[in-house]
Amino acid sequence: MSSHYLDVAIGLSYTFLAVSLLCSATREAIASLFQTRAKVLLDGVLTMLHEPAGKSRLRGIVPSIKRFLRMDNGFNLAKLGPHSLSAAVMTHPLITGLAQQGRMPSYIPSAIFARAFVSTLTAKYGKGQTAALLLANVGNDGLSRTLLALMGEGPDDLAALESAVRIWYDTVMDRITGWYKRRSQLVLFCVGLFYAGAMNIDALQLSQRLWSDNAAAATLAQQGADAMAAGRMKPVAAAPAGTPAATPMSQVVEAKKDWQAVQALPIGWPSPRFDAAGGKGVGAFMAALAFALIGWIITAFASSLGAPFWFDGIGWLLALRGSGAKPAAEPAPVVVETITLPSLNGAKPAGS
Repeated sequence: MSSHYLDVAIGLSYTFLAVSLLCSATREAIASLFQTRAKVLLDGVLTMLHEPAGKSRLRGIVPSIKRFLRMDNGFNLAKLGPHSLSAAVMTHPLITGLAQQGRMPSYIPSAIFARAFVSTLTAKYGKGQTAALLLANVGNDGLSRTLLALMGEGPDDLAALESAVRIWYDTVMDRITGWYKRRSQLVLFCVGLFYAGAMNIDALQLSQRLWSDNAAAATLAQQGADAMAAGRMKPVAAAPAGTPAATPMSQVVEAKKDWQAVQALPIGWPSPRFDAAGGKGVGAFMAALAFALIGWIITAFASSLGAPFWFDGIGWLLALRGSGAKPAAEPAPVVVETITLPSLNGAKPAGS
Protein backbone atom coordinates (compact mmCIF):
# COMPACT_ATOMS: atom_id res chain seq x y z
CA MET A 1 0.00 0.00 0.00
CA SER A 2 1.23 3.49 -0.82
CA SER A 3 2.90 5.34 2.03
CA HIS A 4 0.80 8.43 1.30
CA TYR A 5 -2.42 6.46 1.71
CA LEU A 6 -1.22 5.22 5.07
CA ASP A 7 -0.13 8.71 6.13
CA VAL A 8 -3.62 10.04 5.38
CA ALA A 9 -5.26 7.17 7.24
CA ILE A 10 -2.94 7.55 10.23
CA GLY A 11 -3.43 11.32 10.28
CA LEU A 12 -7.22 11.01 10.28
CA SER A 13 -7.15 8.25 12.88
CA TYR A 14 -4.86 10.34 15.08
CA THR A 15 -7.28 13.26 14.77
CA PHE A 16 -10.25 11.09 15.71
CA LEU A 17 -8.28 9.61 18.61
CA ALA A 18 -7.46 13.05 20.01
CA VAL A 19 -11.07 14.22 19.64
CA SER A 20 -12.36 10.98 21.20
CA LEU A 21 -10.09 11.43 24.20
CA LEU A 22 -11.28 15.00 24.66
CA CYS A 23 -14.91 13.93 24.34
CA SER A 24 -14.38 11.10 26.82
CA ALA A 25 -12.88 13.48 29.36
CA THR A 26 -15.81 15.86 28.86
CA ARG A 27 -18.29 13.02 29.24
CA GLU A 28 -16.67 11.96 32.51
CA ALA A 29 -16.90 15.53 33.78
CA ILE A 30 -20.60 15.69 32.85
CA ALA A 31 -21.24 12.34 34.54
CA SER A 32 -19.51 13.60 37.69
CA LEU A 33 -21.37 16.92 37.76
CA PHE A 34 -24.84 15.45 37.21
CA GLN A 35 -24.16 12.21 39.13
CA THR A 36 -25.14 10.16 36.10
CA ARG A 37 -23.72 6.91 37.45
CA ALA A 38 -25.71 7.26 40.65
CA LYS A 39 -28.85 7.93 38.61
CA VAL A 40 -28.31 4.86 36.42
CA LEU A 41 -27.53 2.77 39.50
CA LEU A 42 -30.79 3.89 41.09
CA ASP A 43 -32.65 2.96 37.90
CA GLY A 44 -31.06 -0.47 38.14
CA VAL A 45 -32.19 -0.89 41.74
CA LEU A 46 -35.76 0.06 40.77
CA THR A 47 -35.67 -2.53 38.00
CA MET A 48 -34.12 -5.13 40.29
CA LEU A 49 -36.79 -4.69 42.96
CA HIS A 50 -39.57 -4.70 40.33
CA GLU A 51 -40.54 -1.06 40.79
CA PRO A 52 -39.94 0.31 37.28
CA ALA A 53 -42.80 2.79 37.58
CA GLY A 54 -40.70 4.84 39.95
CA LYS A 55 -38.15 5.79 37.28
CA SER A 56 -40.31 8.48 35.71
CA ARG A 57 -40.92 10.12 39.09
CA LEU A 58 -37.22 10.78 39.61
CA ARG A 59 -36.48 12.15 36.13
CA GLY A 60 -36.74 15.64 34.72
CA ILE A 61 -34.75 18.83 34.27
CA VAL A 62 -35.40 20.13 37.78
CA PRO A 63 -33.98 17.05 39.56
CA SER A 64 -30.94 17.18 37.26
CA ILE A 65 -30.32 20.81 38.18
CA LYS A 66 -30.71 19.99 41.87
CA ARG A 67 -28.16 17.18 41.56
CA PHE A 68 -25.83 19.54 39.71
CA LEU A 69 -26.14 22.07 42.55
CA ARG A 70 -25.63 19.29 45.14
CA MET A 71 -28.97 20.02 46.79
CA ASP A 72 -30.20 17.59 49.43
CA ASN A 73 -33.38 16.72 47.51
CA GLY A 74 -31.61 16.04 44.22
CA PHE A 75 -32.56 12.39 44.66
CA ASN A 76 -35.99 12.82 46.20
CA LEU A 77 -36.79 9.19 47.00
CA ALA A 78 -39.93 10.30 48.83
CA LYS A 79 -41.55 10.58 45.39
CA LEU A 80 -41.48 6.79 45.21
CA GLY A 81 -44.11 6.63 47.92
CA PRO A 82 -44.13 5.53 51.56
CA HIS A 83 -44.40 1.83 50.65
CA SER A 84 -41.48 1.74 48.19
CA LEU A 85 -38.98 -0.97 49.07
CA SER A 86 -36.37 0.69 46.84
CA ALA A 87 -36.61 3.93 48.80
CA ALA A 88 -36.34 2.08 52.10
CA VAL A 89 -33.27 0.12 51.02
CA MET A 90 -31.49 3.07 49.39
CA THR A 91 -31.96 5.18 52.54
CA HIS A 92 -30.50 2.48 54.78
CA PRO A 93 -27.45 3.75 56.73
CA LEU A 94 -25.24 1.09 55.12
CA ILE A 95 -25.90 2.70 51.73
CA THR A 96 -26.24 6.38 52.60
CA GLY A 97 -22.90 6.11 54.38
CA LEU A 98 -21.21 5.40 51.03
CA ALA A 99 -21.87 8.93 49.69
CA GLN A 100 -21.62 12.51 50.82
CA GLN A 101 -24.64 14.29 52.22
CA GLY A 102 -27.15 15.16 49.54
CA ARG A 103 -25.70 12.65 47.09
CA MET A 104 -26.31 9.05 46.14
CA PRO A 105 -23.53 6.47 45.86
CA SER A 106 -22.41 5.62 42.34
CA TYR A 107 -21.10 2.27 43.50
CA ILE A 108 -22.58 -0.17 46.02
CA PRO A 109 -20.87 -3.51 46.73
CA SER A 110 -23.24 -6.44 46.33
CA ALA A 111 -22.57 -7.66 49.87
CA ILE A 112 -23.51 -4.25 51.33
CA PHE A 113 -26.69 -4.01 49.25
CA ALA A 114 -27.78 -7.53 50.18
CA ARG A 115 -27.20 -6.87 53.88
CA ALA A 116 -29.12 -3.56 53.67
CA PHE A 117 -31.98 -5.34 51.87
CA VAL A 118 -32.31 -8.07 54.48
CA SER A 119 -31.89 -5.58 57.33
CA THR A 120 -34.68 -3.44 55.90
CA LEU A 121 -37.06 -6.40 55.73
CA THR A 122 -36.29 -7.64 59.24
CA ALA A 123 -36.63 -4.13 60.69
CA LYS A 124 -40.01 -3.72 59.02
CA TYR A 125 -41.54 -7.18 59.46
CA GLY A 126 -39.63 -8.60 62.41
CA LYS A 127 -36.81 -11.05 62.95
CA GLY A 128 -36.99 -14.82 63.22
CA GLN A 129 -39.09 -15.30 60.12
CA THR A 130 -38.28 -17.42 57.11
CA ALA A 131 -37.20 -15.83 53.87
CA ALA A 132 -40.41 -16.87 52.12
CA LEU A 133 -42.54 -15.27 54.83
CA LEU A 134 -40.54 -12.03 54.71
CA LEU A 135 -40.92 -11.81 50.93
CA ALA A 136 -44.63 -12.56 51.22
CA ASN A 137 -45.01 -9.59 53.56
CA VAL A 138 -43.46 -7.30 50.95
CA GLY A 139 -46.36 -7.93 48.59
CA ASN A 140 -44.20 -7.77 45.46
CA ASP A 141 -44.97 -10.94 43.55
CA GLY A 142 -42.32 -10.42 40.87
CA LEU A 143 -39.53 -9.83 43.38
CA SER A 144 -40.63 -12.73 45.58
CA ARG A 145 -40.72 -15.21 42.70
CA THR A 146 -37.31 -14.04 41.45
CA LEU A 147 -35.53 -14.38 44.76
CA LEU A 148 -37.24 -17.66 45.67
CA ALA A 149 -36.21 -19.09 42.31
CA LEU A 150 -32.62 -18.08 43.00
CA MET A 151 -32.78 -19.67 46.43
CA GLY A 152 -34.00 -22.94 44.92
CA GLU A 153 -34.73 -25.90 47.16
CA GLY A 154 -32.04 -25.01 49.68
CA PRO A 155 -32.35 -23.43 53.14
CA ASP A 156 -35.14 -20.92 53.66
CA ASP A 157 -33.27 -18.64 56.02
CA LEU A 158 -31.92 -15.10 55.96
CA ALA A 159 -28.46 -16.20 54.83
CA ALA A 160 -29.94 -17.89 51.77
CA LEU A 161 -32.04 -14.80 51.05
CA GLU A 162 -28.99 -12.55 51.33
CA SER A 163 -27.05 -14.80 48.95
CA ALA A 164 -29.93 -14.70 46.44
CA VAL A 165 -30.07 -10.90 46.63
CA ARG A 166 -26.32 -10.72 45.92
CA ILE A 167 -26.69 -12.91 42.84
CA TRP A 168 -29.66 -10.92 41.55
CA TYR A 169 -27.90 -7.60 42.25
CA ASP A 170 -24.75 -8.63 40.34
CA THR A 171 -26.90 -9.77 37.41
CA VAL A 172 -28.79 -6.49 37.20
CA MET A 173 -25.56 -4.48 37.54
CA ASP A 174 -24.23 -6.26 34.45
CA ARG A 175 -27.34 -5.16 32.59
CA ILE A 176 -27.15 -1.52 33.64
CA THR A 177 -23.54 -1.43 32.48
CA GLY A 178 -24.94 -1.94 28.98
CA TRP A 179 -27.48 0.82 29.58
CA TYR A 180 -24.74 3.19 30.64
CA LYS A 181 -22.56 2.36 27.64
CA ARG A 182 -25.40 3.13 25.21
CA ARG A 183 -26.12 6.40 26.97
CA SER A 184 -22.43 7.26 26.98
CA GLN A 185 -22.20 6.72 23.22
CA LEU A 186 -25.03 9.19 22.68
CA VAL A 187 -23.33 11.71 24.97
CA LEU A 188 -20.03 11.18 23.14
CA PHE A 189 -21.74 11.90 19.81
CA CYS A 190 -23.36 15.10 21.10
CA VAL A 191 -20.13 16.31 22.71
CA GLY A 192 -18.18 15.40 19.57
CA LEU A 193 -20.62 17.36 17.40
CA PHE A 194 -20.22 20.37 19.69
CA TYR A 195 -16.43 20.29 19.52
CA ALA A 196 -16.49 19.63 15.77
CA GLY A 197 -18.57 22.75 15.15
CA ALA A 198 -16.82 24.96 17.73
CA MET A 199 -13.30 24.05 16.55
CA ASN A 200 -14.19 23.32 12.91
CA ILE A 201 -13.02 19.71 13.03
CA ASP A 202 -14.32 18.97 9.54
CA ALA A 203 -13.44 15.39 8.58
CA LEU A 204 -14.11 16.04 4.88
CA GLN A 205 -11.99 19.18 4.75
CA LEU A 206 -9.18 17.59 6.74
CA SER A 207 -9.20 14.54 4.45
CA GLN A 208 -8.99 16.76 1.37
CA ARG A 209 -6.12 18.74 2.83
CA LEU A 210 -4.12 15.67 3.83
CA TRP A 211 -4.74 14.05 0.45
CA SER A 212 -3.51 17.06 -1.48
CA ASP A 213 -0.63 17.97 0.85
CA ASN A 214 1.89 15.16 1.22
CA ALA A 215 3.98 17.10 3.73
CA ALA A 216 1.01 17.83 6.01
CA ALA A 217 -0.09 14.19 5.88
CA ALA A 218 3.41 12.94 6.68
CA THR A 219 3.78 15.45 9.53
CA LEU A 220 0.45 14.55 11.13
CA ALA A 221 1.14 10.84 10.74
CA GLN A 222 4.52 11.30 12.40
CA GLN A 223 2.88 13.16 15.27
CA GLY A 224 0.55 10.23 15.75
CA ALA A 225 3.43 7.74 15.66
CA ASP A 226 5.45 9.78 18.15
CA ALA A 227 2.47 10.14 20.49
CA MET A 228 1.83 6.40 20.36
CA ALA A 229 5.49 5.58 20.96
CA ALA A 230 5.64 7.95 23.94
CA GLY A 231 2.39 6.60 25.37
CA ARG A 232 0.82 10.06 25.51
CA MET A 233 -2.41 9.04 23.76
CA LYS A 234 -3.21 5.79 25.53
CA PRO A 235 -6.93 5.78 26.35
CA VAL A 236 -8.13 5.15 29.87
CA ALA A 237 -11.21 2.98 30.12
CA ALA A 238 -14.18 4.86 31.50
CA ALA A 239 -15.67 3.48 34.68
CA PRO A 240 -19.07 1.94 33.88
CA ALA A 241 -22.14 2.38 36.00
CA GLY A 242 -21.90 0.51 39.27
CA THR A 243 -18.14 1.05 39.60
CA PRO A 244 -16.14 3.84 41.23
CA ALA A 245 -15.43 6.77 38.91
CA ALA A 246 -12.21 8.71 38.50
CA THR A 247 -11.53 11.62 40.82
CA PRO A 248 -12.45 15.12 39.57
CA MET A 249 -8.80 16.22 39.71
CA SER A 250 -7.65 13.39 37.44
CA GLN A 251 -10.48 14.25 35.04
CA VAL A 252 -9.28 17.86 34.85
CA VAL A 253 -5.70 16.77 34.17
CA GLU A 254 -6.77 14.38 31.40
CA ALA A 255 -9.08 16.96 29.82
CA LYS A 256 -6.32 19.59 29.77
CA LYS A 257 -3.89 17.17 28.13
CA ASP A 258 -6.45 16.11 25.52
CA TRP A 259 -7.39 19.73 24.80
CA GLN A 260 -3.76 20.59 24.07
CA ALA A 261 -3.49 17.59 21.74
CA VAL A 262 -6.57 18.69 19.77
CA GLN A 263 -5.38 22.28 19.53
CA ALA A 264 -2.15 21.08 17.87
CA LEU A 265 -4.11 19.52 14.97
CA PRO A 266 -4.44 21.26 11.56
CA ILE A 267 -8.01 22.40 12.26
CA GLY A 268 -9.85 25.50 13.43
CA TRP A 269 -11.23 28.74 12.16
CA PRO A 270 -11.23 30.52 9.74
CA SER A 271 -12.39 27.78 7.42
CA PRO A 272 -11.10 27.60 3.83
CA ARG A 273 -14.45 26.12 2.86
CA PHE A 274 -16.38 29.22 3.95
CA ASP A 275 -13.67 31.58 2.72
CA ALA A 276 -14.00 30.12 -0.76
CA ALA A 277 -17.79 30.54 -0.63
CA GLY A 278 -17.56 34.16 0.48
CA GLY A 279 -19.02 36.65 -1.98
CA LYS A 280 -20.55 33.95 -4.19
CA GLY A 281 -24.08 34.30 -2.90
CA VAL A 282 -26.36 32.55 -0.48
CA GLY A 283 -26.35 29.32 -2.49
CA ALA A 284 -22.59 28.89 -2.21
CA PHE A 285 -22.71 29.63 1.51
CA MET A 286 -25.50 27.10 2.10
CA ALA A 287 -23.60 24.46 0.10
CA ALA A 288 -20.46 25.13 2.17
CA LEU A 289 -22.52 24.89 5.35
CA ALA A 290 -24.07 21.60 4.24
CA PHE A 291 -20.67 20.04 3.50
CA ALA A 292 -19.33 21.39 6.80
CA LEU A 293 -22.24 19.81 8.69
CA ILE A 294 -21.53 16.49 7.01
CA GLY A 295 -17.88 16.76 8.01
CA TRP A 296 -18.78 17.65 11.60
CA ILE A 297 -21.25 14.76 11.84
CA ILE A 298 -18.59 12.35 10.56
CA THR A 299 -16.22 13.64 13.23
CA ALA A 300 -18.89 13.27 15.92
CA PHE A 301 -19.69 9.73 14.80
CA ALA A 302 -15.99 8.84 14.78
CA SER A 303 -15.58 10.21 18.31
CA SER A 304 -18.56 8.14 19.51
CA LEU A 305 -16.68 4.97 18.53
CA GLY A 306 -14.38 5.62 21.47
CA ALA A 307 -10.68 6.22 21.92
CA PRO A 308 -9.76 2.50 22.23
CA PHE A 309 -11.08 1.88 18.71
CA TRP A 310 -8.82 4.53 17.15
CA PHE A 311 -5.89 3.66 19.39
CA ASP A 312 -5.94 0.07 18.14
CA GLY A 313 -6.49 1.30 14.57
CA ILE A 314 -3.42 3.52 14.64
CA GLY A 315 -1.34 0.69 16.04
CA TRP A 316 -2.48 -1.56 13.20
CA LEU A 317 -1.75 1.10 10.56
CA LEU A 318 1.68 1.80 12.00
CA ALA A 319 2.47 -1.89 11.96
CA LEU A 320 1.28 -2.07 8.35
CA ARG A 321 3.53 0.83 7.44
CA GLY A 322 6.41 -0.77 9.30
CA SER A 323 7.10 2.25 11.50
CA GLY A 324 5.42 1.29 14.72
CA ALA A 325 6.67 2.08 18.14
CA LYS A 326 10.03 0.54 18.93
CA PRO A 327 9.88 -2.17 21.56
CA ALA A 328 11.28 -1.27 24.93
CA ALA A 329 14.94 -2.19 25.27
CA GLU A 330 15.63 -5.02 27.65
CA PRO A 331 17.47 -3.90 30.77
CA ALA A 332 21.10 -4.86 30.91
CA PRO A 333 21.83 -7.74 33.26
CA VAL A 334 23.10 -6.69 36.64
CA VAL A 335 26.43 -8.27 37.51
CA VAL A 336 26.86 -8.81 41.21
CA GLU A 337 30.46 -9.11 42.25
CA THR A 338 31.16 -11.08 45.41
CA ILE A 339 33.87 -9.62 47.59
CA THR A 340 35.42 -11.80 50.27
CA LEU A 341 36.46 -9.84 53.31
CA PRO A 342 39.47 -10.94 55.34
CA SER A 343 38.51 -12.79 58.49
CA LEU A 344 39.09 -11.35 61.91
CA ASN A 345 41.73 -12.72 64.31
CA GLY A 346 43.34 -14.59 61.45
CA ALA A 347 40.55 -17.18 61.30
CA LYS A 348 39.54 -18.51 57.90
CA PRO A 349 36.13 -17.51 56.55
CA ALA A 350 33.37 -20.08 56.84
CA GLY A 351 33.19 -22.34 53.82
CA SER A 352 36.77 -21.70 52.64
